[in-house]
Amino acid sequence: MMNPTSDDSFVEVDPTGRYGRYSEILGRGATKTVYRAFDEYRGIEVAWNQVKLHDFLRCPDRLERLYGEIHLLKTLKHDNIMKFYTSWVDTRNMNINFVTELFCLRHS
Repeated sequence: MMNPTSDDSFVEVDPTGRYGRYSEILGRGATKTVYRAFDEYRGIEVAWNQVKLHDFLRCPDRLERLYGEIHLLKTLKHDNIMKFYTSWVDTRNMNINFVTELFCLRHS
């Protein structure tokens, strides 16, 4: 388990105050950015996934598919599938955010 250090400070916090996002980017795709984050309740690092809605608003089918994928993640419960913790829409910044288990890839 990794605790935040005094050098780490949250740049964003979820609406409940449970999850804090750091500025460190863990990965980036065409529509999603994944940040390092921390679960204050459980004391563990998590992945904060952020999807910008701007491109999705132009295509209702893509937006519907995105909502469907998030709903599917919420319902899946299996040891070999990453855990889904929470999601919310940030209307001010036009993002959909969702927090998942953090996976670290090890290179040999």
